[in-house]
Amino acid sequence: MTQLRLHRDLSFCRVDGHLIFLDIQNDRYFRLGGCLESALVTYLDNGDAPASSIRRLIERNILIEKLVDSDHTPLLFTKTPTRSAMEEEVVHASRTSVSEWLDTLAIVCSIRRQLKTHGLKQVLWRLASFRGKRTSRLSTSCPNESHVLEAAAAFRSARLYVPIDTCCLLDSIAMIKFLAKRELYADLVFGVTGDPFSAHSWAQLGPRF
Repeated sequence: MTQLRLHRDLSFCRVDGHLIFLDIQNDRYFRLGGCLESALVTYLDNGDAPASSIRRLIERNILIEKLVDSDHTPLLFTKTPTRSAMEEEVVHASRTSVSEWLDTLAIVCSIRRQLKTHGLKQVLWRLASFRGKRTSRLSTSCPNESHVLEAAAAFRSARLYVPIDTCCLLDSIAMIKFLAKRELYADLVFGVTGDPFSAHSWAQLGPRF
């Protein structure tokens, strides 16, 4: 049997015994029916499942042929953070500088425009491209803690004066770009709950913040 893998635009997590998918190509979350969900879990865990279910998963573009893809890097598991740089009490940005406010304003406006005019996949591709040019995961695997806290505090302080409503996705992407410009590599993390369904996103730098 041809080896198959999950479509590169899909990711999932297991919540309350079920799989919840994020499809960045179509900007949506979804779940599979019980039989298909069970078949997919079995295939991903053991490489085997009923042929009829596999065909349906292929037809729905959940599973695709596993080809060598030099442009596709598997995502690394992101550990649950132990602290929140956005909520630290020990670091307060001094007075927000004009340059920081202008930088934050420009970033937030740009990301909001992208989210309104482009799909999530393209927005994330642009973010990853910018981040890759300004920093690297290896170079910031052990960032200076004070640098992280000061940068987070600067963004939080400047964001208060940007006349655009806050939104977790908008602000997470904006913060990642803000940090990248300061040579700090952060990941965009999506989290969900199952019943009732709720989604949230945040910027995470390493396993701590």
